[in-house]
Amino acid sequence: MIHPTDTPQQVLERVAALVAAGADPAAAGPLLVAKLRLAGVYDDRQEGFFMLRTRIPGGRLGADQADVVAGVAERHSVRPDGAEGPDRFVEVTTRQGIQLHWIRFEDLPEIWLRYGQVGLTSLEACGDTLRNVTCCPLAGLDADEAVAAAPVVAAVNQAGLAEPELSAFLPRKFKVAVTGCRTDCVLAGLPALAFTPARRGSVSGFNVLAGGGLSDYPRLASPLDLFVEPAQVPECVRAALLFYRDQGDVEYKATNRFRRLVHELGPEQVGREVRARLSFRAAPAGEGLGDGRAEDHLGVRHERRPGRVSVGLCVPRGRLVAAELAELARLAREYGDGELRLTQRQDVVLASVREDRLPEVFDETLLSRLRPEPDPFDRAIVACTSAPFCKFGIVDAKARGAELAEYLRRTVPRSAWPRLSGLRVHVSGCKASCAQTQAGHVGLRGAIARDERGLGEGFDLAIGGDPGAGRLGAWAAAAEPVEDAFAHVSRLVQAFADDPRGLAAAVADARAAALEGNGP
Repeated sequence: MIHPTDTPQQVLERVAALVAAGADPAAAGPLLVAKLRLAGVYDDRQEGFFMLRTRIPGGRLGADQADVVAGVAERHSVRPDGAEGPDRFVEVTTRQGIQLHWIRFEDLPEIWLRYGQVGLTSLEACGDTLRNVTCCPLAGLDADEAVAAAPVVAAVNQAGLAEPELSAFLPRKFKVAVTGCRTDCVLAGLPALAFTPARRGSVSGFNVLAGGGLSDYPRLASPLDLFVEPAQVPECVRAALLFYRDQGDVEYKATNRFRRLVHELGPEQVGREVRARLSFRAAPAGEGLGDGRAEDHLGVRHERRPGRVSVGLCVPRGRLVAAELAELARLAREYGDGELRLTQRQDVVLASVREDRLPEVFDETLLSRLRPEPDPFDRAIVACTSAPFCKFGIVDAKARGAELAEYLRRTVPRSAWPRLSGLRVHVSGCKASCAQTQAGHVGLRGAIARDERGLGEGFDLAIGGDPGAGRLGAWAAAAEPVEDAFAHVSRLVQAFADDPRGLAAAVADARAAALEGNGP
């Protein structure tokens, strides 16, 4: 049986025992469903099926690992007869993870066994845990990386999984980002804890931000006036977790995010609390080395190793079929060092590709869909899982996102497209903000709307998000029917393109107008 005190690893073992005994998971009750989250498993909207999330620290996925995930999707993520939705597919998440659907309870032990053979895990990928640690997808490759972040991410991930008594029994989920990138590709203002590149004197390390998050009470992270060296980051994360465990609200799930503590106590007090739980004397914040610019890492980028480039491929709305992931694994072996990188914008990077073989890479059939230089609308749109899988989904954000991209291609003059470089449009199927709605220049949040035909699908609209510039999107419209919301977005995008000052200034002005109630 499942017990409330089971650790994530014990959940795996108990599930294996239940499957071996032929037990019916429905008979195990709600405790089983709740504890499965510690093992990266959520119950989906379809009765008898589950979503499995794979933990990919920093988005680094080896070709052998990608092959295993693709094989699992092909064998186990199979849409049943008569059901709606995609079949044998893989989702890249905004936190550099991978999600599979249509998973049956009895298949979990086999999947976990296959994962373990290639060093993959789903432990603590869901639930009130230390979630997948995110990072710049080009960590270790980028010639302009200010601080080496990849070893730090690995150390934080290893330390968290090694102490499940702390990391898996938190008041709510706890997200950490570590980046040595000079841009804001990790959206450092959004996690509970973020480490951004900095320098104190001749020492390179990280400044610490805390208390970011979206959903019901959005908040950008605050500086804690802490500077930590790379080797000190895991202990700093642990100190923050101890503080959260000690003072976080474990009863009221709707209000017990880490950002509530930072907001109520203030960043100065939170900084003192973290310092008090460190074994070393932390220095005040150093000189920040980031510039806050958004970055999606698409296209060809020269790496620090001569003759090697990264090739960022756009995965429209973050969804691949299993065969495409297997093909990406082949490309990684054929042209690179056998590694893929997953990005926060749901895309995939072929790492360390030989520059002299780029013409062959661009001739590969897969790149006709996963394009390195897509149009500005496929490139812009991020979309969460939503309906038909997520229980909270009001609209199908993936499908509506595809429709919106096509609508913008029809309605925005092609002559304006070059001026939309960097456009970000985030589409969420409900109020949970899994698609980071208020981080986009335009954000659409699923809602129920009314028109002359009655009630139907619609969107709330947010405008002007740019976390790297210290802004979350402002709500400009509520419960617009889908057709009206798409037209609204098209007018905004055309206005952005027409502003001679550029996209950033146009977005900032549109946000200001929305805050004043004078939005388009």
